[in-house]
This record gives sequence, C-alpha cells and structure tokens, in this order.
Amino acid sequence: MSRIVIVDDESIFRKGLRKMIAELDPQWEVVGEARDGYEALQLVEEQLPDAVLTDIRMPRMNGIQLQQLLRERFRDMLCVVISGFDDFIYIQQSMRQGAMDYLMKPIEREELGKVLSQLREKVQVGQRLQADPANAVKSHREEHRIKQHVSEHLITALLRGSVNDADLELLQSIGIVFQHPYFACMVIKLDKSSIGSERYNRADPSLFQLYIQQLVQEVLSRRVNGYCFVMSETEVAALINIPDRGQAMVDIREIGESIRRQMTSLSNITVTIGIGQAVEGFKAIAESYNEAEIALLHRLIIGGDKVIAYGEITRDDRLYSELSSSSWELLEQAVHNGKRELVAEAVQTFVSELCSKAYSPEVVHQQLCKLLLHYYETAGKLGITKEWLGSKDMKAVLFHICSISSREELMEACSLLLVRLAACIAENVAKPERDPIEKSIRYIEQNYANALTLKEVADAVYLNAAYFSTLFKQRMGKSFIERLTEVRIQEAKRRMAQTDQKIAAIAEHTGFANIRHFNRVFKNETGMSPKHYRDQLQAEANSKIK
Repeated sequence: MSRIVIVDDESIFRKGLRKMIAELDPQWEVVGEARDGYEALQLVEEQLPDAVLTDIRMPRMNGIQLQQLLRERFRDMLCVVISGFDDFIYIQQSMRQGAMDYLMKPIEREELGKVLSQLREKVQVGQRLQADPANAVKSHREEHRIKQHVSEHLITALLRGSVNDADLELLQSIGIVFQHPYFACMVIKLDKSSIGSERYNRADPSLFQLYIQQLVQEVLSRRVNGYCFVMSETEVAALINIPDRGQAMVDIREIGESIRRQMTSLSNITVTIGIGQAVEGFKAIAESYNEAEIALLHRLIIGGDKVIAYGEITRDDRLYSELSSSSWELLEQAVHNGKRELVAEAVQTFVSELCSKAYSPEVVHQQLCKLLLHYYETAGKLGITKEWLGSKDMKAVLFHICSISSREELMEACSLLLVRLAACIAENVAKPERDPIEKSIRYIEQNYANALTLKEVADAVYLNAAYFSTLFKQRMGKSFIERLTEVRIQEAKRRMAQTDQKIAAIAEHTGFANIRHFNRVFKNETGMSPKHYRDQLQAEANSKIK
C-alpha cells in the first residue's frame, strides 16, 4: 500500500481530501495530516511517506517553501501542489521545483483520481528500483540529517555569523564548496508597486519570491560561485564567493544590474537590490548581510528599481551637509551618552533647523530617514536593535515618519524613538560584559575621540596590559593600535561624506593629535589624502546629479 501525507491549513479541506482519497483509490493510505510546512516536515521525517499533497497558501511555512525543502531533503519524495491561484507563470515555477502535478481548487474527483493513479505508478517503479528498502530508509534519514543541518546553517548560521568547522564540513559533504576567501551578500526585494495591489493581493507572495530566487540563481550560476535562497515571503538573499575585494565588487554590482534588467524585461516587475561589501572569511558574512539589508533600506530615500551598494551610500548621500555641524553634534552626543533628558531638546533643535532650511517636505523626510538609518546601524553594531525597536520593523518606522506632515508631530515621533535609543545605550553600557575583548571593542568605539592608550583600555577591562595586547591580537587578527586607527578612519570618512565640517575639525574630533598626523595616517590607510577623498566624493555626487 502507498502512503501519502495531506498538508493544508483548513481542517475541513483535509478531512474532505482524506475521504476522497479513500473512496477513489483504496491502495493509498493517508498516514498523517499537517496544518503547515513546519508540521509537514516533522511528519514526513517520522512517517517517510511516498508522496505529499500540499496546499500553497498556509501560515508560517507555505507550500512552495515546503516543496523546496522536500526536494532538498528527500530526493525521491513525490509532491503534488494544490492551490486556488491560477496564474500559469507561477504554476510553471512550482513545477520547476519538482512538483509532479498541480491541482486547482475546488478539486475535481476525476482529476484527483487520475493524479493518484499516476503517483502510485511512480511509487511502484521506485520500489522496484530499490533492491534493499532498509538501506533506502537509512539513506533518506541520513540525507535528511545532512540537508537539514546544511539548510539551517546556510540560511541562519552563515548570515548570522555563527558557523563552525563542523558546519563547513557538512557543506562540503554535499558539494557546496567555497573556493575563494572573500564573500559578499546580496538582498533582493520585490517592488510591490511594479505589480499593482490587485495582482499582488490575489497572488501567493511566495511565488513571486520563488520566481526571483530562480532567476537570480540562474544569473549567478553563469557568472560566479554563488547561492541564492528565499529567506522569507518578502526577501531573497544571495551569498557570493569571490577571489578578491577589488574588481570583484564592481562585477557584483554589474551582476545586480543584470538581474534588475532581466527581471523587468522577462516579467515586467521590478526589484531593488542591496549589496554588502566584500568580507574575508565565513565569520564575517553576517557583516556583509547586515550591510546589504541597510543598503536596501535606502530605497525609501532614493526610490526602487535600483541596485544600492552599501559602500556607495555615503558618496551619494551627504547626511547633514545642509545643516550646521553643531545641531548634529548636540544630538549625537546626547544619544550616545545616554542623556535621555537632553535628547528631546536636541531633536527639537535638529528638526526645527532641518524644516527651516529644507526646500520641500520630501527633503525633510529624506533627511530624517537618513538620520534614523544611521542610528539603526549604530544599534545594530551595539546589538540593541531588538531592545530599541521591539517588535517594530525599521521599514515600518520609516514609512510612518514619511507619512507625517506636521513639524510638531515629527519632533514628537523622532523624540520618542531617539529617547528610547538613548535609554537602551545607557542600559547597554551599564551591563557587565563577560568577554574582555568585546568590552574593549565597545570601549574603543565609545572613546576613540580621546587620546586612548593600550594601558587605559586594558585597565578598563581589568587585564594586564601585556596580556591584553597579546589576547587582542589573537582574537581580532590585528593589534590594538590598528583597530583604534581603523575606527578613527571610518568615523573620519563618515564625517567627510555626511557633514560640512572642516578637515582640521574632523581630525580633532576623531582623536588625531594634529592635522599632519591625520593626513599621514589617512593616506596610509586609504591611499589618498583627506582632501582628495572629499573632493572625489563631491565629484561623484555632482556627476550623479547631472
């Protein structure tokens, strides 16, 4: 007797389908029912059925995502997809995932009977090919174990930065090999406006993501060593393995443009793509992924149907060039020092000056989005994003800000956000950190503007200076001075791109003893003088305006 599992979020439909199967073909046994993809995966692992009959529209994990995982974990599992969605393009995409057939709701008895018969024939052929059923079950379970582990670490561990050597061995065991030392992440999101609300609302969102994932993977396979997968119903991510940081990033941007153009020409929809910077090693992948997410958020500012590279944001994006540096410095100091009582006053000053100098409401919204994105990145670096925003999504926060047309309401909304951030920063500083190196990094990032010494930082984490120096180099792969210089140069570059401060003032505010020292160190780190760097940013910004 052949065994089948039914997956649908409607209990009545599952019962009706079970009854129809029993009446149409008694050689089929329904060995279980599941309400969504998560329950179905567990059920399939326990029962190892011959086939799965699954709906597309379900909460948590839908039928398309389930189908992808079944294809990965149980190579011989037969799958039939059921849905009320009748767009042939997306039916075709489902079939490309390996579905044997596709049934439309309401299901016709004759059609279901025909599909059950075809399924049974395929099961019987497979059984004849399996000389040893015991080994087949063992193989299924072993493949499931490996695929499950790999999937988890590809989608979560690699992007969240928590991989280990055993995970990498599992990747290699199924043929996923990263030959090059550098990685870059790409996040691709559908521009819903290109579809129209009516078409999007009647479609299954996961089908759009599946289509995007397949097109992106096809492009990557022709050009680079890369893997693309659906992260959620709204997001597709790609991990690209590259041999170097230089020309490869130019190539990745061009690949992004190619994906964007093909998406429009082939399907008449548009996507926006965020690209993180190239990083070295598996443990740094999360950094590139986070940068890609941040880059993608900038479509709220510059519009959709674009490729946005994280490394280009500041060149195009002078955050406070129209404002005096004093209002920005006042707000920055209040937030980072956790001075909640001063934040509201600083926000009022900042918003008031912005509104008085802006030439349109759009400019005000854009500048405030940039301000909040800056603090979103700051919160991410401090690991307090969830504490700051709670269950809110940053995109929703930005959309809300852009819907406000009153200066007073803008001040109130921004004050609430930044006062909360200041409180989270203050709480974070007060928490004892068990890891002295992590604590030292926080100390450097908060005090880089001062004349920091190795002994001062070692004392702050209660370690002997010599031991701290050795431990820091072992853990970070660079010396204390190298890390301090890196932080200072990063902040100097940000200020040159986003403020109108003079270079001498920037040198002073980023911890350099004098302008000559700053010029020398900056050129050593970047290959150009501070003035040349700022002139280049200005020239690139002007060329884009033209």
